[in-house]
Amino acid sequence: RAKAAGIRLAATQLLALHHARRGWEQRMAELLLGGPRSGRDRTVSDPDPGKALPGGDIYLSFPGLGDRLAARVAGEIGEHIDQFPTPNALQCYAGQAPVTRRSGKSAFVVSRRLAHNRHLGDAVHIWAFCSITKSVWAREYYDAKIAAKKGHHAALRALANRWIEILWHCLTNGTHYDEATHLANRQRALKTAA
Repeated sequence: RAKAAGIRLAATQLLALHHARRGWEQRMAELLLGGPRSGRDRTVSDPDPGKALPGGDIYLSFPGLGDRLAARVAGEIGEHIDQFPTPNALQCYAGQAPVTRRSGKSAFVVSRRLAHNRHLGDAVHIWAFCSITKSVWAREYYDAKIAAKKGHHAALRALANRWIEILWHCLTNGTHYDEATHLANRQRALKTAA
């Protein structure tokens, strides 16, 4: 009987957490899109653009970014993408860009910056991990880094660095992410480099 009471308490707490999580996800979608999602296709029936975060729909177009993670990334970047003049500025802000330390003739790469927005860095790291199963090129990129003897987290940092660059371009151009367009651009860049 003592264990049954403990199990009932744990189940009640889990149900309360589940209810709170669903409410929070609904609120995040409202902040990103300007209204609550409904229906099977989870679209906003009556959006209010004045209440939506600029570019909220762009964040949600990326594979691996759900409502909560997209809201987290968007909240850390802020409403004004123009505060980051280049993709590298945003990558450095997130702490994903590699840092080269030089002294005399020696140079080595430090895996991570010490001064960066840790919340954004953690969010894009999780995003990189989530995108591996949702994006073909992300999986290939991750596997290539692992084959090059990089560790799991180093490969995720490199993938997150690429995602931030793509996100910056999409936000500055006001376009949604399209996997086919990205793959075509990637193939063109690889042919040019070869």
